[in-house]
Amino acid sequence: MKGLLNAVAYTGVVVAAGCITPQAAAGTFAENIYWTMGDAAGQLAGTCYTYYPDEKPLAVPRTLVVDQNTPDGTVLFQWGYGEFMSDTTLYCVSSGISNSTSSTGGSPNFVYFLANYTPYSGVHGLLTSDTGIQLKILARYNAACAYSGSSPYFQQAFGNTMCLAAGTEVDARTSTQITGYLAYIMQAYNSGGRYYFPTYAASMSLRAALVKQGTISYSSALNVSNSTNFYLRMGAGTSGYTVIPSILATSATRIVPPACQLRTTDYTIPMGRWAADAITYLGTPAYGSQVPVNLSLECSGRVNHVRFRFEDTGTSLSGNKNISLYDTAGGNKIDGLEIELFYNGTKVNVDNTTVTDTGSHGATKASPASLPLYDSVSTAAFQARYVQNAAVTRAGVNYTGPVTGKVNMYVTYD
Repeated sequence: MKGLLNAVAYTGVVVAAGCITPQAAAGTFAENIYWTMGDAAGQLAGTCYTYYPDEKPLAVPRTLVVDQNTPDGTVLFQWGYGEFMSDTTLYCVSSGISNSTSSTGGSPNFVYFLANYTPYSGVHGLLTSDTGIQLKILARYNAACAYSGSSPYFQQAFGNTMCLAAGTEVDARTSTQITGYLAYIMQAYNSGGRYYFPTYAASMSLRAALVKQGTISYSSALNVSNSTNFYLRMGAGTSGYTVIPSILATSATRIVPPACQLRTTDYTIPMGRWAADAITYLGTPAYGSQVPVNLSLECSGRVNHVRFRFEDTGTSLSGNKNISLYDTAGGNKIDGLEIELFYNGTKVNVDNTTVTDTGSHGATKASPASLPLYDSVSTAAFQARYVQNAAVTRAGVNYTGPVTGKVNMYVTYD
């Protein structure tokens, strides 16, 4: 007689996506600047606009698979310039009215403030709801300080550092001030003994990265621990400032552990022939040769434990916790002959209870957001063999012919 072993898998699968889509959203803050002293006091010096990003970069749905074995300091995900949020631009237009002094109702500016904590392992990141991940923010000063002769009309600052070269990138948390800040400032300038307000525009770009800095806790949603630790303030200050406090509020970013799934969910294993002259049982159990049952896995990273549980789908289960056999799928029970399952030389009980740990599968990823997701292949190598404990019969009559058995496989991982 010849036999077949059929196996059907059931497993939980975690799917991740990592597509970056820049958001086209912006707000506008406008204010008029007046001369406050001098021969043009009370007249309009100019009008300034701050075009600021209105995106919520963490609110974009995104799932990242992060391996606990990934080294600390690894960038898990990053947004480039124009991807994290749109540029912030300070744009002023002169009224054309000059003045005998430089006195105006404040200097139009915008400032990004970052509440400063002791840097964590050199990352200088904002703390998140996951203690193993920080958000690192970097800024690029797209414009240098601007002058009319020796008189400045546009200045920028990084903490206590003034007038960086155009194109300079800074790590926002390495500011020399307790509260680090990134600032652009407009002011009146002197030309020929008269003061004018400038017509000028300058932009600042921001990018960011999620950096692994410890043991990942896999929180339900990755939030900045306090969204007000990073905020935008705008205005000359003559009648207060406008503050955008919730740039990093509202998160739809999820961090999940690596997962594994079976590359094939349905398996048919030819068990070969069981000799007809063994049909009459004369004593001790008779065993067949072991047949490989290689279950192919694909993983999204290194999973420390992949566990299998097997359930016999037959109508008359084996008292020996083996796989019961039938003349056809769903047919009549064959007594005296069963299939044993093994892993690493140890018998696996097919009882829908026993869990077999096949150990670690998959490889640690250097780039957690890389695709394809399930690109690390591994194999869980089981074995199966015939075992005869009595005469092979069907309904009490000696039987020769095809036999088949079927199990469900349940796969879990952590």
